[in-house]
Amino acid sequence: MIRLGKRHRFIVVMTGFIIIFLKVLTLTKNPVLNISQNIRDEITARQVLSLPPLSPDWRRKAMMFKIDNSNQRFLTIGIPTVRRQHSNYFLETLDSLLNCTYKENIPNIFIVIFLADFNATWKYEMANIIEQRYSKIVLDGTLQIIEAPTEFYPSLDNLHHTYNDSIAKRKWRSKQNVDYAFLWLYSKELSKYYMQMEDDIFTVPGYLNVIKEFIEAQKTDWTCLEFSELGFIGKVYHSKYLEKLAKTVLLFYEEQPVDYTFLYFNILNLQGSRIIRRPTLFQHVGFHSSLPGKIQPLKDKFFDDIKKTLHGDNPPAKVLTTLKISPDFLPDLAYSKIDGYFWAQSAPVVDDTVHVLFDEPQNLEKVVILSGSQQHPTDKIENARLDACLSVKISGDNRIECFNNIFLGYSENGTLLADNLEKKLDTFMVTCLKVTFTKSQQWWLIIKEIAVFVNKAHKI
Repeated sequence: MIRLGKRHRFIVVMTGFIIIFLKVLTLTKNPVLNISQNIRDEITARQVLSLPPLSPDWRRKAMMFKIDNSNQRFLTIGIPTVRRQHSNYFLETLDSLLNCTYKENIPNIFIVIFLADFNATWKYEMANIIEQRYSKIVLDGTLQIIEAPTEFYPSLDNLHHTYNDSIAKRKWRSKQNVDYAFLWLYSKELSKYYMQMEDDIFTVPGYLNVIKEFIEAQKTDWTCLEFSELGFIGKVYHSKYLEKLAKTVLLFYEEQPVDYTFLYFNILNLQGSRIIRRPTLFQHVGFHSSLPGKIQPLKDKFFDDIKKTLHGDNPPAKVLTTLKISPDFLPDLAYSKIDGYFWAQSAPVVDDTVHVLFDEPQNLEKVVILSGSQQHPTDKIENARLDACLSVKISGDNRIECFNNIFLGYSENGTLLADNLEKKLDTFMVTCLKVTFTKSQQWWLIIKEIAVFVNKAHKI
């Protein structure tokens, strides 16, 4: 993770303090929250950063189906939702999250659904639909459905005119900020980590395991990890930061949309750059925004629901290439038996290579290499040949020289296919497979799967 230098960090922090100080001065004259005049006269920065008044048992009152929260879990997934004029994606979002959570991981998560619309009839109808559809996990507390008291919300009239937004959009985004803050305050003690989700996404199987692994891989302190490039989707926080984040968003609820405020918050917490896991895990599917009349056909360019379909034998091997690589899309991911792919960060040129170097020589039956993807169909193998190498020489910088090569075939429509190899190779043992690009390409390269099938009748 790139860190800000001390001087830049000081400037950022002091800028934040100045902004907050100016906000405090403004609020002493025109408070955001409903604070009585006698308190307003003695207001301090700490009082400004306090929360709207809530009763001692407000969390239980917020539950639309009362349950006793059990022990702290690993991750809380928070999803606010409101009525939409057109398509409603919420139930499909919930289905995707639950269907893609492995059964053994369900006890490790809470999902908190915040029905944030002011229309009481809609809220209770939706709550009953959710309860009937997911009765088991509602009953055991895994899925919690909440609502907020109206007194939690500040005035949504006469809002500051920022970003040249219409009155309707200012009201929509300001209310959305308060929605998030309430959801965070409710969720802050449920789990060790919290992930913000929107109500119009889908995900991939095993997403929770990937999140765990990415958290464990962090070597430095962090405030926010991102599993989607877009908006406020797939943002993971330590739950201990949620109250501070809620206060920050409430402080600027009418000036800033939340997808700006969370970035400022991260910087003020000394995370100098975004930490985004690629490939990302969540894709935005909504077309109609919850703001009436707003069209939002956004797609995460780093999300690719690429699943391995060939399931080769893939004996132990290393994948090496002359192409520029990214730590998020390593060559070995294309060969691994788990989902993942290699995405080169440069376009192949003549004589660029990809090698599959076996730990032990293999007698092969079939080799299939698939490239490109649905999201990036042009990032495919255009012109390449495949050879089987019977012997190799490896230099210290992982450069491979192949000898005694046997030609297996050319690429066609982004695929390299070589089958019936028992006839072509006979009993020869293959040390390495070599892909050589015969023409330069315009686009980067995705290799989504390398499937190697061994000839078990001749296996030593």
